[in-house]
Amino acid sequence: MSEWQVSLIFQDSKSNKFWRARCIGNNLEVNFGRIGSQGQSQAKRYDSPEDAARELEKQAREKYKKGYVDGDGGPSETVASSAVTEPSSTAPAPSQCTLVLMLGERRLELRLSVEGNALHTHGVEHYPDPSAAEAAFAQVRAALEAEGYRPQ
Repeated sequence: MSEWQVSLIFQDSKSNKFWRARCIGNNLEVNFGRIGSQGQSQAKRYDSPEDAARELEKQAREKYKKGYVDGDGGPSETVASSAVTEPSSTAPAPSQCTLVLMLGERRLELRLSVEGNALHTHGVEHYPDPSAAEAAFAQVRAALEAEGYRPQ
């Protein structure tokens, strides 16, 4: 089963829920529910992969407008399903998010987090086949080395 392209959570004094979605070919699969549960799943077939991706983006935008934020709360998550506690004033909440961009058959994931005074970035690009990934690797490496980056 493929990874979820969008994984969001909504938590307040009354709610503790997740919403996640992915496109597999022409299909849009959505899974949602209370954090810690299996949730409910829905799937819908579209005329093309691009139509499915557009619908995913539309639904994700709607969730963001309702106050959902990046995070994972599905069944594999070990998040407690109890009420949300207010963050402690002595320990700031960790700053982290995962951003996903779909470009045709290419999927880009960028994970950002802050730890102390360091910003961590982890980027993953998924290509339709290994040869496309190898070609992208060679191109990016050459461009970075031309900018002054050196292998360690």
